[in-house]
Amino acid sequence: MSSGDGWITCAAGHRHWGRFGAAGLLLMSDDQVILQHRAPWTHQGDTWGIPGGARDSHEDAITAALREAAEEAHLSAADIDPIGVYIDDHHGWSYTTVVAQATRTVRPYAANAESVAVRWHAVAEVADLRLHPGFASAWDRLQDVPPPLFLVVSQETADDPLLEQLRAAGIATDRLPAGMSGGGLTRLLPHVVYAGDLAASLAPAYADRGQVFLAEEPADLRLLA
Repeated sequence: MSSGDGWITCAAGHRHWGRFGAAGLLLMSDDQVILQHRAPWTHQGDTWGIPGGARDSHEDAITAALREAAEEAHLSAADIDPIGVYIDDHHGWSYTTVVAQATRTVRPYAANAESVAVRWHAVAEVADLRLHPGFASAWDRLQDVPPPLFLVVSQETADDPLLEQLRAAGIATDRLPAGMSGGGLTRLLPHVVYAGDLAASLAPAYADRGQVFLAEEPADLRLLA
């Protein structure tokens, strides 16, 4: 057994699997998502959801989601570009869904006994499936995916310790400046672009790839913290 395996009861009196919470990966490409048909013997089995499971004591949610995706669906972290996370907080226990885009052609399959099948589904067809209850309750938010966030930083900002915190934990969507979108997610995971003295001039070049936030001074980063 892993350190995270086990049941826990949240403040609402509900039992959840994962002593340190749980996490899963929602991988998207164009208008499709990868879903897992859970084996009947698993908790709330014979339903469709995302590859995921209990976090171990040493893991953050993103690490756990990528590990579970590799174990259950043979997905490689090298093919995955995380955009953000949705945190379903049960006050004492939480499930974190890592929403990501595929960076190349991905062919998932059921890699262990926890899955009957793992395959791509059209987004428009997901609601018609027999979904895992937790995934079903979050699906409306999860399909509202914002453009990726590019955080373009100068040399002065690159040396600020806050930058690494924002990169690792993400930026809360309620801290985004007006005009930027967090979609249905809780936090966005920024793609940090080290642009040095050219930060201001390089920032527009990323506008066609997603949302851009220019941080030329440490004070700019504190607007996001």
